[in-house]
Amino acid sequence: MIAVAKIKIGLFALLVALTAPGTIAFYCRHEVATNCFLYASVETIQTTDAASVCGRVLDEMKANHGQAREYANMFGLGETEAGLFCLFDSMRKAEIGLGLKGSPFFLRKDDITSALGGQDDELFDGFFTMEDLEKAVKDDFLDASRGSTDNRKGWKISSVSNPRGDSFEEARMRFEDVQQALEKGTVILNAAGAHIPKLAGLCLAATDATSTPNAMNLYVTSNGKRTSAPPHTDKQDVVVVQTSGKKFWRVYMPTDPSAKPMADLFARGKGDDNLPLHVLEENGTLLLETTLNAGDVLFIPAGFPHTTGTAFDDSEEEDTSVHMTINVDTHVWELDYLSARRLVLRRGCVQDSALGQSQEDENRYCGKVNTLPKDLHSDIFDAIPLGFLDEAPVANVASVESVSNELSRRAKGVDAATYAKIDERLWKETVRRLRIHGMELVSIHRDMYLAALEEGLARNLEEEMTAHLDKPKKKAMTPERMQRLSLFRVQRYYEQINKCKADLVAWSYAGKASDSAGLPEDWAFSLPLKVGDQVEADLGGAFFPATVTRVANNAYDVKFFDGDMESGLERSMLKLLAPPVVHSDEPDTASMTKKQLKRWKKQQEKKGKH
Repeated sequence: MIAVAKIKIGLFALLVALTAPGTIAFYCRHEVATNCFLYASVETIQTTDAASVCGRVLDEMKANHGQAREYANMFGLGETEAGLFCLFDSMRKAEIGLGLKGSPFFLRKDDITSALGGQDDELFDGFFTMEDLEKAVKDDFLDASRGSTDNRKGWKISSVSNPRGDSFEEARMRFEDVQQALEKGTVILNAAGAHIPKLAGLCLAATDATSTPNAMNLYVTSNGKRTSAPPHTDKQDVVVVQTSGKKFWRVYMPTDPSAKPMADLFARGKGDDNLPLHVLEENGTLLLETTLNAGDVLFIPAGFPHTTGTAFDDSEEEDTSVHMTINVDTHVWELDYLSARRLVLRRGCVQDSALGQSQEDENRYCGKVNTLPKDLHSDIFDAIPLGFLDEAPVANVASVESVSNELSRRAKGVDAATYAKIDERLWKETVRRLRIHGMELVSIHRDMYLAALEEGLARNLEEEMTAHLDKPKKKAMTPERMQRLSLFRVQRYYEQINKCKADLVAWSYAGKASDSAGLPEDWAFSLPLKVGDQVEADLGGAFFPATVTRVANNAYDVKFFDGDMESGLERSMLKLLAPPVVHSDEPDTASMTKKQLKRWKKQQEKKGKH
């Protein structure tokens, strides 16, 4: 720990070996102050593993940029959206690894431009600036938060603005509110891709390239902040795209979960959980250190601690730093093996005596799970492979069959005794239901981003129609225009998302699949169907998830998640995804606290059960 106010350390291209196997890095000159850093625009640190990943991603981008432009043209998008689609598609094809099995890496602007054929050297550079943010705030009803900057404590978030009165205009956040907040910390706009039309195309591209329901946050930091984000981890795998100014980043090896089992590995250093910088510096392994300039890209896997700053020793006046983080949200949407295991146990009414944390209001990433052996812990935290939510999965590892087998194998490794109590049909049944859930979420997110794109086109047309006026009239806030503001436009999609999440939870609690005794071997194609049943419909030899909407005279109508309908299907063309269920009211006592268990026992005694 540094005891003096400021110590200058000159390390000129000192080759050091980090503790991670196969890791080599270069440290270069920087200044260090007590619990904060002053950064220089110098060489970087990156592991050899990460450098290998970079090469694979860039090779894929070179091979696939033509396909990305075709995708962008299909939706009327530009080169920037095509570039981002190509980046995400290439990361997926390069099998970069997500979460705890991932590796942080960065790509320079020039390398990205070269991989995409060198036709647009700006691409991400300047795509979204402070001028764009000012326009977005003036055109809409946006909300923003401000992050704390104390790197000794957890990252805390506060609101940028509060209503100044009762009127609509007085309730809106102003650009001057953003400017004032920047003096104290980083300004954060969550779900910016849903709210700001200019950013919606990027989110659509990332969602389509990965077949996952993705989101984007926007981060704005003024120059000169020694700490713009204290050390913390995220639940999402994030792709950072620097669009204006520059920012310094440090990324570390994930912390040992067994050292603090009740801490969420995906939310370290947030809220009341402290992850001080000096602890990472003394005990952690620095994997990556770099300055991102406009046009550069950085990938940080979920669970990897990182910290940022915008104070540089070159004294050159820099633009305000603006960067986007486009998230791969597997853990957010239950698309990992730990979440799937919990759903199986709930569905089967089996108490989780091994890990607990089985109730919906309990954090599955905390507790006994963090005391598992390292390899097993990493396995059960692993994300389900990208491609799982493709309409027709190409990769065998992403098929329902493969994911079901992997889920079963990993769950058995966690606790064989609990595993033995599970009806073996539940593994595949749950994976199928999770796929339906995920595909519906992807569809909702796509609709949300398409709606934002349409709103952007409408606003551009309105501006063109008034561009000839010397002094354009202030736009009247009519009821119709108010409903187009992001505050209201996005709300209906969030309601659909929340319903989708609630439906999965309700399904998991609905009960155990009925015993196989008495059921015919072909029950999936022979049991009676009713309206609302989840099925897979056979259309020309390929099965697609659907919902039964009408039953009449042994003919069935179904609706697919993209809204398409098919009518008059025969029973043999529909595969029922789960047999009838029986319900159980028995509570999961294994996940109860001592106080909850004591209260439950007293209730049972009053009922005469004990």
